[in-house]
Amino acid sequence: MLKDRFFYPLAALCVAAMVAAALSFGSNTDLTVEEIRKSGYLMAGEDLVRLTAQPGTQAVFVAAAGGEPAYARLTSNAARESLPKGPGVFAPLGLIHERAFAGQDIRMTVTARASRANGLETFDIGYFTAGSRDSGWKRKRLTPEWKDYILDFNPGPLTERVGLDHASVWPGETAELLNVDIKSIRVEVRRPAAQ
Repeated sequence: MLKDRFFYPLAALCVAAMVAAALSFGSNTDLTVEEIRKSGYLMAGEDLVRLTAQPGTQAVFVAAAGGEPAYARLTSNAARESLPKGPGVFAPLGLIHERAFAGQDIRMTVTARASRANGLETFDIGYFTAGSRDSGWKRKRLTPEWKDYILDFNPGPLTERVGLDHASVWPGETAELLNVDIKSIRVEVRRPAAQ
């Protein structure tokens, strides 16, 4: 059994490595910065399998069936305070999206609901970078029906550390295995420049 002084630094290092690995895959796109500023970033449908969960959280993809859209069911299986600081469950944006959103007024929209089985009452959303500026976690109250939860933010200009932006969800504070369903995560520039 590891002592706390070894466990927590090692756990933090593991979380950092996991985040870096997931973000290295990012979103592959042939779009330009200008096109992304017009169209934004969207993770929905089958793309939800690319959600990455830090240790202590999990994301399970649920395929579309019986009139229900595809979604991801998110939960925490450890108390948040017992875990190293991390991104929860996140959508890695990738370098080209990071460049498009840097210094812009952006809107992150998470379409979510309290799961029908063991639903959460609240969840947190946030936009995080590698050093320019983070939104921090913003708590939202869930409903049983699909609803858009919005975070307006400006991540600031690019720094030397790039390729690490992610849109994140934290599914609950405790290890009670309560769930939130996520139908989509969208990030878009609020006022794209007129062409």
